[in-house]
Amino acid sequence: SQLLRRSCVLMLGTLFAVGTMQSLRAQEQRHSEEPHAGDTNKQEKQEPIPPEKSSVTKHDLNLDGKTLHYTATAGTLLIRDGEDDHPYGSIFYVAYTLDGADPTSRPVTFLYNGGPGSASLWLHMGSFGPMRIETASPNATGPAPYHLVPNQYSLLDKSDLVFIDAPLTGFSKTVGKGTDKDFRGVDQDIKAFDKFVVRYVTLNNRWNSPKYLFGESYGTPRSAGLADALEEDGVYVNGVVLLSSILNFGDGAPGLDEEYIGTLPSYAAIAWYHNKVQN
Repeated sequence: SQLLRRSCVLMLGTLFAVGTMQSLRAQEQRHSEEPHAGDTNKQEKQEPIPPEKSSVTKHDLNLDGKTLHYTATAGTLLIRDGEDDHPYGSIFYVAYTLDGADPTSRPVTFLYNGGPGSASLWLHMGSFGPMRIETASPNATGPAPYHLVPNQYSLLDKSDLVFIDAPLTGFSKTVGKGTDKDFRGVDQDIKAFDKFVVRYVTLNNRWNSPKYLFGESYGTPRSAGLADALEEDGVYVNGVVLLSSILNFGDGAPGLDEEYIGTLPSYAAIAWYHNKVQN
């Protein structure tokens, strides 16, 4: 009986060991078939790729005694990665084009603010679009409500205007495999703008139009790099406008006087306007 008891114990131990090994193998197989956490996160980070969309409306603007009939287009364009040609960004823009004008001779200007990290609403709704926010300038403007008024300072009589929201600002965003790192950087920013301009002139048949860049603040060094990048892609610009230029970020270093020399005329004009100096 003692021999029989030992045999039963050995048999039960063997069955237990075999069962445990089979269970471990099943778990390993199940784990190998399940997606890894990193793969899941990678899939979750991929944003849906929306189609390119636009909303088109017709308007009139009285400017310097002339009535301008123009088309306003608010839309998005996809920019694609050169390696696999997959969209990685959706760039929002608002374009104003003069009706009846010959696109082969009509200038088109691409405008953007700086920051980096600013959308184009300042140049768009505060400076050169056909409509602007009414302000109390040169006095401080109070809180809401604000009012839209026709802009007597618009550049639409001289050029078609395309206001671009920089990547990750306004309504511009990453799509597909795109991440913030694809846009946060001097070269990445220039690359995105370059791809947008090429896409815009291609879709709208503006390759033969005179083309201008209009950048403000950080948009001025962006314009310097963008003009070069566009030339590499066969898009030659006819001119560059620099507003609140900052091409040398060392200007503010201790011991340099360029900043004071550059702002003196503006301070003098402001003092004259407020009757602080003799007129």
